[in-house]
Amino acid sequence: MNFTANLPEQPTFQESKFKETMRGNLRFIKSLLYLTKKIFML
Repeated sequence: MNFTANLPEQPTFQESKFKETMRGNLRFIKSLLYLTKKIFML
């Protein structure tokens, strides 16, 4: 039996890994900006 028909289309492993990395980078940049803003507020 094939159960893949009713599932939403899965992204390829490479694609999901790339998106995960981008999300991590964005979070890192945002926290970095937040920290620099805090430092300049002092």
